[in-house]
Amino acid sequence: MPGSDRINSEKLSILLSWFEENKVTYNEEALEVVEQKVVKRGSNIVSVDGFGIVARRNLEEEEPLVVIPKSAVISAATSALANIFFDEDLGGSLALCIAVMYEISLGKESPWYGYLQSLPQRADIPMLWDSQARGWLGGTDVSGWIERDEQNLKEDFEGLQKLVADYPLIFVSQNDIDWKSSACFLDVASLVSSRAFMVDVHRGNSMVPFADIFNHKTAGENVHIESEEMVCPLCGEAFGCEHMDGLENMDAEEENDDDDDNEQHSDEDDEDEDHEAHGHVDHDDCGDCGDCGDDEEDSDEDSDENSDSEEMGEELPMLVDEAGIPIEEEEHAASGNEDSEQEQDSEDDGFEDEDSGDGDGSDDEDDEDKYIDSLDMVVFKPCRANSEVFNTYGDHGSAYLLHRYGFCDTQNPFESVALDSEDVMQAFAVAVSEKRASEVAELIARFRDLFVPNHRAKNLKDEDEEESDDEDDKHNEDDSEDEDGDVPMLDDDDEVAEADDMPIFTIDAPGHPNINLVALLVLGLADESVFSQVSQSDSMFRHYFPIMRRFWGIFQDKLDGGAPVSAAFREANKESAVKKASVALVCRAAFMLAEKRLLLLGEDAVVLGTKPTNALQLSRWESAKQLRSNEKKILQQCIKTYKKAVAKLSA
Repeated sequence: MPGSDRINSEKLSILLSWFEENKVTYNEEALEVVEQKVVKRGSNIVSVDGFGIVARRNLEEEEPLVVIPKSAVISAATSALANIFFDEDLGGSLALCIAVMYEISLGKESPWYGYLQSLPQRADIPMLWDSQARGWLGGTDVSGWIERDEQNLKEDFEGLQKLVADYPLIFVSQNDIDWKSSACFLDVASLVSSRAFMVDVHRGNSMVPFADIFNHKTAGENVHIESEEMVCPLCGEAFGCEHMDGLENMDAEEENDDDDDNEQHSDEDDEDEDHEAHGHVDHDDCGDCGDCGDDEEDSDEDSDENSDSEEMGEELPMLVDEAGIPIEEEEHAASGNEDSEQEQDSEDDGFEDEDSGDGDGSDDEDDEDKYIDSLDMVVFKPCRANSEVFNTYGDHGSAYLLHRYGFCDTQNPFESVALDSEDVMQAFAVAVSEKRASEVAELIARFRDLFVPNHRAKNLKDEDEEESDDEDDKHNEDDSEDEDGDVPMLDDDDEVAEADDMPIFTIDAPGHPNINLVALLVLGLADESVFSQVSQSDSMFRHYFPIMRRFWGIFQDKLDGGAPVSAAFREANKESAVKKASVALVCRAAFMLAEKRLLLLGEDAVVLGTKPTNALQLSRWESAKQLRSNEKKILQQCIKTYKKAVAKLSA
């Protein structure tokens, strides 16, 4: 057996033993963890010297496969360094990265050694590529993101150095961890970037053993992770713990105080009635009102409340900045969990007796407790025997996948190419005026919630899922839609924290400007009377914008379905929402923006140069080539489609 194969086999053996010791259970009759020398999709190398999951038999929909106790995950909130993170106000990916580095530094003394020893030294993401390989990405979305990453990671490393200096007895360099090495820090940061999953609002993004063995397949996953995310943000327990009880008692006391205040101030002027209904009075000049006071007094009251809440129970350091944030990466954890819970037995695998727990439902309460304390992997789409079993890392385009995980797809319905916001503003400045461009920029800032990036393919996917589940109205709450049932607001995982850095204007596969962009172009290119009427009224803009998005959504769908341009316009414009000349003007702006973006990619022969012979560089070169091809295809299709639309609409 070759040396690398023997090492991988030893790593796998240790990993499987660690799973057993930490009650990470999987259906061994249905799944096999295998070594994978090289994983390729088309010409693109996805991974080298890793592991994967293969089905031993046919897997059926909603079949439970894996149960991962939350106690087995590595999170900043539950790590040995949680108190330090709390004291130093550290959270997010930096805290998780430090927690992982610390566990690696402990070597075999770490409770997670069996898991950590199975990981590669680093993930080969573009952030770690050399200058030659980065050059192959010139003009792509990833190229710009790397520049942002470098600055963010530089600041993170500086924060780490301060921590190391303040706690020298904790951060001891050993077992391949050098706390003062930026290269070591970047290696671990790449693992966290490529492997972390959102667990719940207490633990946040965490390293999840077993779940990270499943490889990703865009729009072709077989399993989903299911977990109760909305737990107590302080301790991670189910709601009803001492912290939540304490907060509820405090809320009740505040409501009683508010009721007393309402009675006390019942004779105030009419202009204060709306405020009284909410339990307080806003009196600028009131000197004898018991509920009024200056900001300093309010601040003191807030401080007292915070102090009271900290005294409840034991001190529990927590990444509280994660609490309450909606999550996208794990949106799929919504169905099928009750069946999977009933399959699990608390003392052994839980996969031997598939009929256990059925019947009178007497175990429902126990099952709910297990679900809160674990992550369950359940079959989402059937898989044939001897086939690889895939998970999904989210509905992302190739640029995101390459940037975050180190690979990209040959076929991906969620592809998109970002447009520079300055180029979009320049289009308004050239077509109308600099003043108009400035006013449009102000609109975007004012209604930022309406401009959350959301790919066309995601909208279509959501619509399909809703149609297949008409009897369940729960999605109306979960999708966080606006009144008109249009594009969802912020609802993502791993992306909510990054929302301000994400491109808000894109060209989406197969070749359409994002509906946020074309809806804004209609208004931004309109005459002054229309623009002023809509832009100066919040209610008018929030009414107008969904109408424009609906028009463009239908128009683009009809074009994709092969409808002639004129027929697509008529079908989309049944409400007579927009003039044909306005649509032609927007189509012209769209293909011109795509042309400008295409120029940034340059010629492949010049950018890519000669095909390398080194295996690692070849993998990077193939990935860069695939990404460039994907982005060019979208832009070229946009130019073709919208040039044709201009010609037909202007005829």
